[in-house]
Amino acid sequence: MHPVFFGEPYLVAKNIVAGLDYVFEYPLTGKVLPSCYVTPLYVYLQVPFLFFGLGERSIQIMNVLFLQAACFTLYHFFRRFSTAGVGLLIFTALSFYIPFWILSYTLDPNSLNILLLALTVDLLYVLSINPSNRGWIQLGILAGIQLLLRPDILIGGVLFGGWLLFWNRSKNTWGGIAITVLISLAVVAPWTYRNYITFHQFVLVSANSGMNLYEGNNPVATGEFRANSPNAESMKEFAETSEYAKTHDAIDLDKYRFQLAEQWIINHPSEAFMLDLKKVWYHWFGRPIMGEQFHYQYQGMATAFRIVGVLMLLFGFYGLYCIKDNKLRSLILVVFLYSTLVSAVFFVQSRHRILKVDPFLLPLGVIGLVAVTFRSRSKGDTYRDLKVTATKTQ
Repeated sequence: MHPVFFGEPYLVAKNIVAGLDYVFEYPLTGKVLPSCYVTPLYVYLQVPFLFFGLGERSIQIMNVLFLQAACFTLYHFFRRFSTAGVGLLIFTALSFYIPFWILSYTLDPNSLNILLLALTVDLLYVLSINPSNRGWIQLGILAGIQLLLRPDILIGGVLFGGWLLFWNRSKNTWGGIAITVLISLAVVAPWTYRNYITFHQFVLVSANSGMNLYEGNNPVATGEFRANSPNAESMKEFAETSEYAKTHDAIDLDKYRFQLAEQWIINHPSEAFMLDLKKVWYHWFGRPIMGEQFHYQYQGMATAFRIVGVLMLLFGFYGLYCIKDNKLRSLILVVFLYSTLVSAVFFVQSRHRILKVDPFLLPLGVIGLVAVTFRSRSKGDTYRDLKVTATKTQ
């Protein structure tokens, strides 16, 4: 299958191969200039494929390999809390989950995102039981890599750090978190230095938070990328932003849009709150326009996805109830909170749930379905084929 959606990292990679350096057109500027709008990791992963003429198909194969690695990592994680048979069902469900494959066909870092998050959650659970300097260093490297991929991990990092401290408030945990932060900053430091040398401003990884925040919080925001019809306030802001873009670079423009969004939230607190609630609903139960990433050309496909999503919610949360490990439960709920906050703070995209919720909700759904099956067969007796208590981490 040839991709019909070319992501921003792919476009920057093509510019690099064409000898134009790391350039991109920031929205509203109309200028192709050196940029830090797009994070660099997935850009540079694509460059060798394009440079040697291997084309988009080779990038898709790389994405599929990342996806299979993610499925194996998630299987390894959930295998601690289930039998071999249930673990095999989990791996099969993950491997054949169609939305993962659709997102892997796009030239975006989706499957790599799943893999890195799965590795992070697995390592967090291990560190909560057996903390070690080696583990903290590995977590720092993972965090740094994710910053170079999608900086929304900053929200997750705060939540994950709070989760670790909730279960262990010792000095060793505080020290481990400090090691993780320092290592992650060291990983992104070369790119931060590049940004400072290029733009003479501090930009940790990318300058796109203002763009994303404004898209989700403005006079005509709908909770997703699609906007309502323009009104007087939105037209005034658009005119002012366009004028500002004529005399300022992309970084200043991004800061300006961040301030506009922030001011709108402050001036319209009730509207912003109701919009946030709508985003949460869209995040968990689907939105009117599912987005081009899913290629839903027929209504039946979107309907089928929503039905599967509801079933995963029902069986997934029952599966979470079946697992008698409070530490695991709370960690998965933190992941769900992380994904929900990303949508609520910015705007809802289909990938926000697919990449952060479904990799964990789908295995839980399998566990819940098996539990329901055995409960109906045994009429309330203990499950013979489902181990619902955590085993000691290997």
